Amino acid sequence: MASSDAGTSSGSDYQVFLSFRGPDTRIGFTDFLFHSLTDAGICVFRDDEELRVGERIDGSLLRAIDNSRIYIPVFSRNYASSPWCLRELVQIVASTFKSEGNKAILPIFLDVEPNDVKLKTPLYRDAILNLEREKKLSSEQVDAWREALMEVDAIKGWEAKKYRGHGELIRLVVEEVVQKLKTKHRSVIEHLVGIDDHVAALSKLLDINSNGVRLIKIHGMGGIGKTTLAKVVFNQLSSHFGKCCCFLEDVRARSLRTDGLVDLQKRLLFEIGHPAGTKGIEEIDHGMKRIGEVLCSKKVLIVLDDVDNNEQVEKLVGKSTFYSGSRILITTRNKDVLRINTPKCQILDYEMEVMSTECALELFSKHAFNKDSPLDDYNDLSREIVYSTGRLPLAVEVIGSFLYQKPQELWKETLEKLRRAPHEDVFGKLKISYDALNFEQQQIFLDIASFFIGEDKLNAIYMWKDCEFSPDIGVAVLINMSSIKIVENKLRMHDQLRDLGRKIVHQENPTNPKERSRIWIWDEGLEAIRSREMNNNVQALSLETSRRHPHNVVVRSEEIGRFEHLRFLKLSGLTLVGDAANHLTKLRWISLSWPLQINKWPTMSLKNVVVLEFYAVDFLDDSRLRSLIKMAAKLKVLSLKYCWNITGTPDFSGCPNLERLTFEDCSKLRKIDGSIGMLKCPIDLKINRCDSLKHLPEEIGDLVNLQYFFVACSEIKELPSSIWKLKSLRELHFQGNIYQELDPANSWELPSAIGMLQNLEVLQVNSRSLKGELALAIGSLPFLRILNLSRTGITGIPKSISMLPRLQRIELVGCNMIQELPMLPTSLTHLRVSSKSLLVVPDLSNLTNLVELDLSDGGGYLDDRFPPEKGVGDKLHCTGELGWIGKLSKLTKLSIRLHKVPIPTEMAPLPLLNELALFNLDLQTFPQLPLSLQKLSLDNVNIVGSLSPNLRNLSCLHICWSPTQEIQLDGLQLPQLKELHVLGCGYLERLSLSRMRKLREVKVVYCPKLVEIQFSTVFESLEALSIEVCESFERIVYESADELISCEGRLIFPSRVLSKLRNLTL
Repeated sequence: MASSDAGTSSGSDYQVFLSFRGPDTRIGFTDFLFHSLTDAGICVFRDDEELRVGERIDGSLLRAIDNSRIYIPVFSRNYASSPWCLRELVQIVASTFKSEGNKAILPIFLDVEPNDVKLKTPLYRDAILNLEREKKLSSEQVDAWREALMEVDAIKGWEAKKYRGHGELIRLVVEEVVQKLKTKHRSVIEHLVGIDDHVAALSKLLDINSNGVRLIKIHGMGGIGKTTLAKVVFNQLSSHFGKCCCFLEDVRARSLRTDGLVDLQKRLLFEIGHPAGTKGIEEIDHGMKRIGEVLCSKKVLIVLDDVDNNEQVEKLVGKSTFYSGSRILITTRNKDVLRINTPKCQILDYEMEVMSTECALELFSKHAFNKDSPLDDYNDLSREIVYSTGRLPLAVEVIGSFLYQKPQELWKETLEKLRRAPHEDVFGKLKISYDALNFEQQQIFLDIASFFIGEDKLNAIYMWKDCEFSPDIGVAVLINMSSIKIVENKLRMHDQLRDLGRKIVHQENPTNPKERSRIWIWDEGLEAIRSREMNNNVQALSLETSRRHPHNVVVRSEEIGRFEHLRFLKLSGLTLVGDAANHLTKLRWISLSWPLQINKWPTMSLKNVVVLEFYAVDFLDDSRLRSLIKMAAKLKVLSLKYCWNITGTPDFSGCPNLERLTFEDCSKLRKIDGSIGMLKCPIDLKINRCDSLKHLPEEIGDLVNLQYFFVACSEIKELPSSIWKLKSLRELHFQGNIYQELDPANSWELPSAIGMLQNLEVLQVNSRSLKGELALAIGSLPFLRILNLSRTGITGIPKSISMLPRLQRIELVGCNMIQELPMLPTSLTHLRVSSKSLLVVPDLSNLTNLVELDLSDGGGYLDDRFPPEKGVGDKLHCTGELGWIGKLSKLTKLSIRLHKVPIPTEMAPLPLLNELALFNLDLQTFPQLPLSLQKLSLDNVNIVGSLSPNLRNLSCLHICWSPTQEIQLDGLQLPQLKELHVLGCGYLERLSLSRMRKLREVKVVYCPKLVEIQFSTVFESLEALSIEVCESFERIVYESADELISCEGRLIFPSRVLSKLRNLTL
């Protein structure tokens, strides 16, 4: 079988995927790189292609590629001799493209040249030809390999020969990965009220510039804002501790889970950059020993959030001897926590006090009135209510939201209830809003608190609808009352409200779990299952365990079948046997996921099931799926993910109510049954990464109510012609293989029938097989908002596109057959176009609503890290030029890469411009730029003289591939500059920086002629200085009015000059 290993991770996601040729690099470079990344706290998937079998990438590897955020292909001499490596690379490039900028490829050229990978030398070129001959491969597959290699080579990577040794190279790779992942920061809501004073006071207590060790306990009642305060401070200070920082959330709740404290110990070790230490930890004492060994040698910042007893602190950090400079933050409701003996450690208390009356009134008003202050005739009543909530932020927010647009009589009634609740009874105050809910809304609230935090709302809504809970109204009420939030379609709830919901369930019977309505704790679930009595109480049961430690527990179907009123069942981490055919008749939702063993497939009743989910359940095959579908007449949602034994879909006629159908990573799926066309209810069909599937049935065109259609399968070349009949369709996404050359035999055009999709809002087709001019009928789609035809072979856009009144975004990146653009609709807010065949600079002066514009002749690439391709853009005529840019007053982001086309000298009329990228220009006079500009990228721009005088708000400056010999930057001109990157400036000899009081980071890379960097005056904020791959570099010079220090071969500075420098790389 295949073999792979990975750094420790919670869940199945990896951060970095290594692709390499085993015999070339496994022992040596790749092993060193793998361990360096994992030691930095990064979760790495390392696949060994030499141990793989078969011709297809299996589901586990696809999942690892898809779930990774950064890909590092290590190109060695024999990399292109491995068909497995090349298949892997195709998947990596495809996944990166589909991520729309959220993923990155960082190539390493180990003992090869970039030209080898670009197929300009015989090394890789001949290797692929040999594979094609020996294995009799299709030209289509081989072309995909070549395209993927060319795509990756276009990305600036690391050439090993340019470094003094592998150690230096690997250190730079690790730093780049850490920087790109930025995994440490915690999310907090915007526009926080009344927190600044707390942040200042806590930062003063922490005093990170002093030596010694400090443990600070933030204590106070629930809902007072302790976690929010800890997150804000952690985000501000984490950069001072590098990779050695960790924020452990919900310690109290997580420690109650199976192996909860052990999992927290592993997470702590992993986060502070010692993932190797997590291996083999099965017992708490072993984890404590490992943590102690690490904490005594590393300066760390650790937050333990929501601790409720000393044992949790002791098992995580309590008995360790800390390295000097370490800081530990603990949030707790229990004032007695931290009464422990910790050697050589200063323990300080910070009591989180309630908000001031004015801040609490402002927060209340935001939710009760959508204003910063109360209405005049509600002022006194508002103040009394705020006082009665105890000025707790959560209670203030919940009660304020509850009273929004309610009659004054209800306000007065609520005030009386608040006054009756004891002052310290947070649950009592929050329960006022819960008690105001009707029965159905209360059931929805309790379901979310018990099971669905962080889950997609749609499946839960289907269950609630079938239970007649009126979820559309109920969810809206809960949102309006600030009891829940919907973030990216997922349900969110404050931990205090979660605890309130779970306490309400617990109080249904504090001693006997089987008498409660909901069970989510493993041990309590097993206790209830083992009871031999019939059970009329439990409505929802979740038996889940850690995927790393599945329990060897056997559960018989008839045991679960005793829960006669069960409507929700979720199982993983156990063995299920037996039969429950005549039980569980009230089940609405079944979710079965890996690791789950099924010795005998249960024929449980599915007559009322509306949601059926399978995730990596090996026991599910075609015949079992067929038998299940026959019984599920009410089924609304069917989701099959990573079900590798499914080769074809069943006859769908037995479940006529299906609305949402998902097939994802079903690697052996080859056929969608034509009976799918008999379904009249589907609104959402998703087929993703099922790469054995080559055709879609024409019967899909009979899904008259389909609104969302998503297909991303590399082997599917063309959409069925029948889909243009889908008049209800709102979104159409089709992603084929974007790295294959256009094959005339498999090419197709968007037909004029597209005009029949009168409800279409999003059209996204990314496939090289799409060719020709876009049909005129595109102009008859009145609701079209987004048009994305990037990476296609289309040759033109019709003039009728100007007739689309709601079109907001056009993406035509990599459409290299387009020669010119027609008049575009004024409704556009985002436009991205790149074509190597562009002949005419478009006149976009009418697009006065544009917020983002990216216009390129394809000469180079959109990540602005490498020089343009030679010859590209030579056909471009300067007709019209770019004088119209000044009319686009709403622009916030502008990128122009047009060969030999001068940019306007006056851009100051763009008052909202925040980001600007300019390419391939010879600027004798720098253009006038707006004061609003914060980020400026100059790529292959010859900077003669000074920059624009209007850059006093600029915080980020990137200069790449400039032919300039000397760059002089003055802090009086750039007073807000925080980040300066200089990359690939081959002629640069001297870099002079002066009077930059706020500059935090300077990075100079690939400047082979650079000799000197000169600092003038004190750089009081500089934290990171990096000078890399600059072969001629000799000295850093510090120069001020009264002294000159030249550091040739040495670093000698007055201590005040770089007083905050934390990271120096030479």
